[in-house]
Amino acid sequence: MKIRRILCLSLALVCAIMLASALVSCNTDGEENEGGASNPFYVNYKDTKIELDKKAESVLEKLGEPKYSDNLGDCGGIGVQMKYTYDDITVNTLKEKDGEVIHKIGFLNDLVSTPKGISIGSSEQEVRDAYGTPSSEENGKLTYKSGDLELEFTVKNGSVSAVNYRRIR
Repeated sequence: MKIRRILCLSLALVCAIMLASALVSCNTDGEENEGGASNPFYVNYKDTKIELDKKAESVLEKLGEPKYSDNLGDCGGIGVQMKYTYDDITVNTLKEKDGEVIHKIGFLNDLVSTPKGISIGSSEQEVRDAYGTPSSEENGKLTYKSGDLELEFTVKNGSVSAVNYRRIR
């Protein structure tokens, strides 16, 4: 009887550990990634998820006709870039052999925010509370990096004045 109880408790403990580890590997946005860290390199805009380094075709189609589109040419030898300007954001793409890829996302006003609720006008402390210690901090810019992706907040007088996501080449 005692062995049966120990086996049941052991099995319950193993199940609890497995459940806890499964929960830790997902962040609060439902995005799974290595080590359970959240992925800040996307934004939801007009019911469309825009992710850095992902194919642009379906995203641009969902967003509809931009207010403006500009061919930025081959800046810095990384490839031809296009800039699409919408009401609240800009989306830059990079033309690759398989089509356009999201290269940069910029906020134009406070009507759009990061998945962690940061927008133009948020305080520097709100950025730090949401994202932690930046990978780098200079000239009023708090930059969070993961590989060749970065999320940059420009801070002036204690408030966010610009939000830019970009892929570094």
